[in-house]
Amino acid sequence: MPSWGLAISYYVIKTLIRVAIFVLARTHIYGIEQVPHSGAAVIVSNHLAAVDPALLVSVFPRPIVLMSKIENYRGLLRFFMRLVGAFPVRRGKVDREALHIAEHTLAEGRLLCVFPEGTRGSGALGRGYGGAALLAIRACVPVLPVAITGTPRVFGRRFPWLGFPHVTVRVGEPFLPRSLEPAPSREQRERLTGEIMVRIAALLPPEMRGQYRHA
Repeated sequence: MPSWGLAISYYVIKTLIRVAIFVLARTHIYGIEQVPHSGAAVIVSNHLAAVDPALLVSVFPRPIVLMSKIENYRGLLRFFMRLVGAFPVRRGKVDREALHIAEHTLAEGRLLCVFPEGTRGSGALGRGYGGAALLAIRACVPVLPVAITGTPRVFGRRFPWLGFPHVTVRVGEPFLPRSLEPAPSREQRERLTGEIMVRIAALLPPEMRGQYRHA
């Protein structure tokens, strides 16, 4: 799709998502001023429900590029992914094509969104994987932590007349990786991954911080 076509489709999808979320839930957004006005960054967020990527598309003031597991590119969901310029990644292996697209996205000064848990969690923050850390170090760009709560209830209400579910998005302060070496060691990646997950956890209620609760 041409870049102008993607920009139009992204705006249309973003508007539709905003309308849908307004109808289905009450959204509270904190720290949106932390989003850089320009330049590249790696957005890292916890992942609770299938609606999370769409929610982030709707609330972020700048377009974001979603890095999503290839299993999402099935059925109707794949059309959403294409219309917002998302790209797939194969989990459990080194996906060099996805890595190339991600690095190109950051080189263009855009916002790349990664869910470091690799899949939807059960509520408590799960173990983080090192892809986001690797990308941030190699591209020498800041990491922007984000925490989402309440999205599992958007489509899980049995008694909608009892009120709207409350969805919260908290954006933390961006930070640069401590190690800026283009070829980080495994220890450096693991250290930054731990810092990423701790910063996400700090934005969540204590009961949702999982193994990072006391970090």
